[in-house]
Amino acid sequence: MNKIIKAKDGFHEIETITKDTYRINEADIVNAYLLIGKEKALLIDCGVGIGNIKETVEELTKLPIIVAVTHRHCDHDGGRNYFKNYYVHKGDKSLIYKILSSKLASQTLLKESYKKDFTLSKGPYHSKAIYMDNEMVFHLGDRDISIVNVPGHTKGSVIYLDDKNKLMFTGDDVNPYLWLQLPGCSTISAWLPGAKKALDLSNTYTPYIGHSNGLITKDDISKLISVAIKLLNKHPKFKGKNIDYPNGEEPVHIFISKNHIK
Repeated sequence: MNKIIKAKDGFHEIETITKDTYRINEADIVNAYLLIGKEKALLIDCGVGIGNIKETVEELTKLPIIVAVTHRHCDHDGGRNYFKNYYVHKGDKSLIYKILSSKLASQTLLKESYKKDFTLSKGPYHSKAIYMDNEMVFHLGDRDISIVNVPGHTKGSVIYLDDKNKLMFTGDDVNPYLWLQLPGCSTISAWLPGAKKALDLSNTYTPYIGHSNGLITKDDISKLISVAIKLLNKHPKFKGKNIDYPNGEEPVHIFISKNHIK
């Protein structure tokens, strides 16, 4: 197990994945990842907005920081106002994603995740979204990071590929506990091609996700795809609006709304 150290702000923990690559855990809610090149650093996701993510990053590098998110949800871009701008895929440009990445959404998440005593911090900027397309590559200096759009958890969800170190950062799109119940989520059929692409990429790249301890395996992704296919074939009965399939006790399961099972 890699050594984990506490950041100075008291809210973040830092784990070294490999040389110049770090997982930043924000209050056991969400992960961000810092990739450092020779000229620039890339921060993938920026937390829900607790503590000071910028100061935490600056404990690790003094290089210029580029911020890019895996998708536009409040737990992944909530710390954006510590930076002048951030990159997000153009698929997440619509109003629903702006709502789901709002301060109100962050406050609701903290309340529902039993972190209601935590206070959201206030960054110095009103960060501007820069919308990127599928051809985007971040040149960090002897380290290039490309993206792959995987519509599902959101339409603009992306995987970041670090070809030099054979690492991939998947956000929430292939989490073992996959959410497809929120407004703006895709259907199972629309999610499957991206998930299969992630599975194929995991033959070459080691995958990291946006939550828990960051670790996920190729087998986890394969099981998730199998659960999704069973869900499509069985069309289970609903008692309410959403269903947790096959159930919340399983290590791999999908939380989905009825209208997304198609």
